[in-house]
Amino acid sequence: MSDVSINRESLVRELIDICGIRPGSILIVHASFKALGPIDGGAATVVAALQEALGPRGTLLMPTFSHPTVDGIWHMADTPSRTGAITEAMRVCAGAVRSFHPTHSVTAWGARAVEFTTGHERTSSVGVDSPLHLAAKAGADILMIGCNFKACTMVHIAESIVRPPYVGKVCYPGYDRDLLGIDTAGRKQPFTWIDTATDSVGFMLVQQTMEKQGDIAQVRLAQANCLRFTSQACLDTSIALLRADPGSLLCRKANCPVCAPGLVLVAAGKA
Repeated sequence: MSDVSINRESLVRELIDICGIRPGSILIVHASFKALGPIDGGAATVVAALQEALGPRGTLLMPTFSHPTVDGIWHMADTPSRTGAITEAMRVCAGAVRSFHPTHSVTAWGARAVEFTTGHERTSSVGVDSPLHLAAKAGADILMIGCNFKACTMVHIAESIVRPPYVGKVCYPGYDRDLLGIDTAGRKQPFTWIDTATDSVGFMLVQQTMEKQGDIAQVRLAQANCLRFTSQACLDTSIALLRADPGSLLCRKANCPVCAPGLVLVAAGKA
């Protein structure tokens, strides 16, 4: 790996010329900052380059998820993102809009940021008409920088659409309790867990299937291997797999706290 730092201008050129990012488009990004190698200015430079590549008519979205806090209180303005340095830089950048959800908030920037993030508190975490689903219905592309489908939230949305037997019935410890969200104006709202996202190790099956179908472009950004594809292709493939086998996207680890009981529910539904 090279120790030469990449600057913002180089990132913008690569995003457009190599990654195929189109000005004015809608882009969902999952990213590993470490995979990129040295970047002048750090994670904030990556966010700025993505914004410049998309331009003022484009829209950028990233997951800014949070673990449930010990006291059960989530502060929209202050609770940091747990999904990496780039998403945290996105959360605090000028003009960013964060959706109101205590565990699965999405931060957006650009022309349709408000449209996609409004009303998340009235839906489920990663379900129908949550921010990433709204972006998908509007034609969003997905760019995975240095990561694979184990980080692809769009597959969770397919689970909420198909509703295999485990959706809404299993979740990781700590997510099965009421939480309190406080928005930027200080307003408080209680949240009850609904269709909370479960394990994603099994989502590699979606990636493998899409690769066989030719639905994924493998590209490079700085030192990171990246995947670019449409959100609709991801949804279509995930939905088809789940309808063929409701347990197909669950891992087979006997000690998995969500997949193991999920497989039991799937088997009971088939009985």
